[in-house]
Amino acid sequence: MHNTGKVGPDHARKHAGLRIFDAEVPTHSLSQTVVNAGPGHRLFLAVPRGTPPAAGWPILYLLDGNAAFDFLTPDHLAMVPGLILAGVGYDTDRQFAREQRTLDFTAPDFSASGGTGDGIRPDPVHPGRMAGGAAQFLDRLTGPLRAAAESAAPVDPARRALWGHSFGGLFTLYALLTRPDAFARYAAISPSIWWDEALIRRVADRAERMTAPPPLLVALGDREKRSGSDGPPPDGPAPATMQFVADLRDRNGLSPQVHVLPGLIHIETIAGSLPLALPFAAASA
Repeated sequence: MHNTGKVGPDHARKHAGLRIFDAEVPTHSLSQTVVNAGPGHRLFLAVPRGTPPAAGWPILYLLDGNAAFDFLTPDHLAMVPGLILAGVGYDTDRQFAREQRTLDFTAPDFSASGGTGDGIRPDPVHPGRMAGGAAQFLDRLTGPLRAAAESAAPVDPARRALWGHSFGGLFTLYALLTRPDAFARYAAISPSIWWDEALIRRVADRAERMTAPPPLLVALGDREKRSGSDGPPPDGPAPATMQFVADLRDRNGLSPQVHVLPGLIHIETIAGSLPLALPFAAASA
């Protein structure tokens, strides 16, 4: 998130304690491993302990896996005893790898001056970072990262879901608009529409209207603001996000479920969204 006069918001530098790995979890077996794909990813898995269905387990991929599993609790997992959770993070001990996620989760801009042929360019918001690698990351996510996650247990390929928060939520929308068949369900949490809103709108404009769109869940807090911005927290959900979601309905044929999480600031919507997103991902239809 953009900030002034600071290295970054406190949560962006926070160590990932991952207490879930020390907890008693009767419903799932937990593991973590490093996957040498791209910059080096850390894969966090929670696999149901029961006998898998004939078609395989449904699976939910959670971006920023270090942070997502840091907020995950046994009570969350108890809600979905038949769902695999696959946290796709980075090989770091922090909740967030800020520079790498900025590159991976933002859409390519082929029209930007100073960009490269693959749409990667300097981040217009965060000096010193690069942006525009979402197409390459989507290939990595649905290629070697998916293969690594799904080697642990049988998975139903028709019941894959994707969850992302903040920049991850922005990427979730990008994936939905550019490759809607990559996942069966999408959950975009507090998506960073503010980051080059014109670009994500161009992505939406280029997308074909969907006649059978995948289910989309959008959740955001009513007290969110960009890190480092002045003034008190807002009273209500981000207008730009709400308008973008409305436009997805009108222009792209989607039928998003929209949830406003009362009293929550930006970082709090990770945990706040899980009671909504986990059953959403586990749904069979």
